[in-house]
Amino acid sequence: MSKLRSFKIHEIYSTMRVPPTTPFIVRCDGRNFRSLCSRLGFKKPFDEDFAKIMVTAAKAVFNSGFNPTLAYIQSDEISYLFTREQIFSRRLEKILSIIPSVVSSRFTLELLRIKGEEEVVAFDARIVILSEKDVVDYFAWRQMEAWRNHINAYALYALVAKGLTTSQAAKKLLKLKSPELHDLVLRELNVNLAKTPAWQRRGIVLRWHVFQKRGVNPITGEAALTIRRKLVEDWQPPLFTTPEGRKYLEEAILAAEKEISNLSD
Repeated sequence: MSKLRSFKIHEIYSTMRVPPTTPFIVRCDGRNFRSLCSRLGFKKPFDEDFAKIMVTAAKAVFNSGFNPTLAYIQSDEISYLFTREQIFSRRLEKILSIIPSVVSSRFTLELLRIKGEEEVVAFDARIVILSEKDVVDYFAWRQMEAWRNHINAYALYALVAKGLTTSQAAKKLLKLKSPELHDLVLRELNVNLAKTPAWQRRGIVLRWHVFQKRGVNPITGEAALTIRRKLVEDWQPPLFTTPEGRKYLEEAILAAEKEISNLSD
């Protein structure tokens, strides 16, 4: 029997990497989540239980050997920012297969725990390469998308509640501008879109809170300060297009980068 040749050479994408000092985003999106949410009876237009499942699924990546600087969640989408991460030498194949797998697995388990339903859930993922100056603008862009989704979700719900089919409602919405959508929701649902829960309008942020903790040096017995970090959920982030919002993101990124550098030293 002739010796079998190696097929390593056919793994043509295995050497593709994100440049070592370049910030990048891994954005995960739920596959066919509209039908999933309808089938499982999640509330429309927004369901806090669904949002909580998304947050728990997003957190799983932070506990799976990766060190995201922060994450932003809106609808069925999670954007992870990586600035100093060097795991798997930044190989695209590894990053784009493992991260959505972790999110999908955790989401599936949470769905079973909260809803008691067994479902095959999948997230896809893409990498977005950024310059340092583009990082805040990227999150402002995704937050703007969250706002658009928020308006359209309420407007679609209002029209379907009146008796239109989903496709009929979607066609009608295409002809309406933002002020008209606001008026429609206020008239039909008595909901002011500027007063809905912040997480529906602005999304949810997962960021590192870095703090000092007093302790005792186990070797010398002397009092000592140590640096600790805790992953926190922010369900009321500011608008990222405002000076306050830009500062919020910049400070969160800076704090996380310092702590990640300490971990890698």
